Amino acid sequence: MERQTRALPQEDLAALLGLVVVVDGELLAGRLPPELTERLISRLLPAGASAGELNAALSDLAQRLHWAAGHGVDHPPPMRHTGHELAVPAGAVAACVAALREMGAESVREEPGPMIVAAFPELAPDPAYERRVEQLTALAATCGGEYRGASW
Repeated sequence: MERQTRALPQEDLAALLGLVVVVDGELLAGRLPPELTERLISRLLPAGASAGELNAALSDLAQRLHWAAGHGVDHPPPMRHTGHELAVPAGAVAACVAALREMGAESVREEPGPMIVAAFPELAPDPAYERRVEQLTALAATCGGEYRGASW
């Protein structure tokens, strides 16, 4: 089943953009508490990422929110990765996460379900993206679960 996207009201886009800009500004000014910086890094980026990489990620997100709100260019800024969702039994999560990291995932995040979201650089509709989907479908089956699709 393919996910459907939904548009946000302009007010929500403006609020999200404002939030991202304020957080990024506080990060750049050195006023973001270190524990919050680490939590944001662990949520948004691969393990071991720096505050500078968090700044880049927040800047990219702000650009995409500007685009979504209808400001500037007629096309979205390029995404730098694709998130792939795998639903696996709870007992297989650790092994599946380890395999995803061995495959070179840029980041791996566990969510309730249990669901695993792994980011890879391949973008649709490139052939490398299709190969990655096949690889992840096989891994999910090996872990006793299923590949649920990609998100951008």
